[in-house]
Amino acid sequence: MESMKILMINPPDENTVIENPDSHSEDGTFLEADDFGEFPPLGMLYVLSYLEKNTSGHELHFIDCIAQGIRQAAIPKLIEDIRPDVVGITSFTISLVDCCKVAETVRRIVPHAHICLGGHHPIAYPFEAAQLPQFDSIVVGEGEYAFTALVNALEADEDITKILGVYTRESIAEWQDQQFRDKRFLARVSVPPAYVEDVDALPPVSRKWIRHLRYQSILGVTADMATILSSRGCPYLCTFCDVPYKRYRQRSHEKVVDEIEECLAMGYKEFRFYDDLFNITPKKIIEFCDELDRRGLKIEWEFRGRVNTVTYDSLKRAKQSGLRMISFGVETGSDEGLKALKKGTNTEKVRNAFRWCRELGILTVADYIIGLPHERSPADVRANIDFLVGLDPDYAQVSVLKLYPNTEMYDQAVAKGIVAPGRWQGFALNPHRGFVVDHWTEFMDLDTLIGLQKWAYRRFYLRPRYIVRSAFNTRSFYEFYSKAKGAMKILKANRRVA
Repeated sequence: MESMKILMINPPDENTVIENPDSHSEDGTFLEADDFGEFPPLGMLYVLSYLEKNTSGHELHFIDCIAQGIRQAAIPKLIEDIRPDVVGITSFTISLVDCCKVAETVRRIVPHAHICLGGHHPIAYPFEAAQLPQFDSIVVGEGEYAFTALVNALEADEDITKILGVYTRESIAEWQDQQFRDKRFLARVSVPPAYVEDVDALPPVSRKWIRHLRYQSILGVTADMATILSSRGCPYLCTFCDVPYKRYRQRSHEKVVDEIEECLAMGYKEFRFYDDLFNITPKKIIEFCDELDRRGLKIEWEFRGRVNTVTYDSLKRAKQSGLRMISFGVETGSDEGLKALKKGTNTEKVRNAFRWCRELGILTVADYIIGLPHERSPADVRANIDFLVGLDPDYAQVSVLKLYPNTEMYDQAVAKGIVAPGRWQGFALNPHRGFVVDHWTEFMDLDTLIGLQKWAYRRFYLRPRYIVRSAFNTRSFYEFYSKAKGAMKILKANRRVA
């Protein structure tokens, strides 16, 4: 096979697993995580950018169905127009039904196409993913090297099963009864995955594929935000998290700021670091700011981080270099709860981080979870939310705990009989609509937790002091519109709360 047409596609989100507790509501008015913004599939874009740099002669195509508003009904026309030879589909387990539907459409229209499933799902369920009849191969792990090697092998008509991280339903069988363990990954990663040790060796994301799209955050100032990764992996072991890569690999500050300069030249206005953990140490924050200053750059930027790895001095330095906002994973408001979640911090450190940010003028987002195992009554949840209100962040996102597989908390739920064992494995082998994520219902039922979630949003966002401050700090029409939209969703949802 010579020159090929290669399509990378982020599938629609029409048939996702029901993971939000209010997603069954008739009007769908409640504010949930997906209302906080749309962000590009950086993992797939990294793979595409590496492929483009390290192959030649192929015709490359990229489709982000979510950002482009493409539904399943429109997929056949796209496939007819492109008629790809190789299709890479990125995935999360919750989006598996849509991934399979896209693959079935490709198979019907272009029977000869090689269809590969990548993304998060194959690393979580490699054996089940490899058995799905819609796919010819899967990539387990990080796909830059593996997918490019797959394309090269297909072009040369060579054996693809010798490529690290690439598996077929036949080749994966040899690992079925073996005990695989690699400390760079969660213990549940059960076959040798593809892995990028030196992340600086990768080219930056080529944004020509997405520049015509407008990814944005409801918490942003403009409708034109660039998302960037300065690192990969997270070494922490929070009981509710399923990030598979445990070794932290940091890009050089020079490479990161090179990418920022490229984005500025393309007209991007603000920057969001989408790392699993940006602020691994205070030193990293300071050194990044030093590189910004060395180049004379003053940008607006934000990151997702932890309270136990910031200091007042590092935050002050970041504010001087344009830091606008930090999203902190607070999760819960008691030392008992933080210890149970293995967060590696305490309430004193949480309070300090939010107080420092307020003093320095850095906006804060508190990511919060209710319905955790240590909350045994509505009174416990209300006390937890009282702590959140006391922190007085600029924004709060309150989720009801979702029990995802491949986490310690999920295993605890199975052991207690809250979750039936094997549910997700069954879904991974037979993806179907209507599959629902479990919640911790040992002490409170789901309806109670939903009511408490809505009460928490009302308690936080409808305080007169908060409303006045938020209005006073609004800087653009886009920001005003975003805030108004979020407020309307909260008000509508809470009309249904007794």
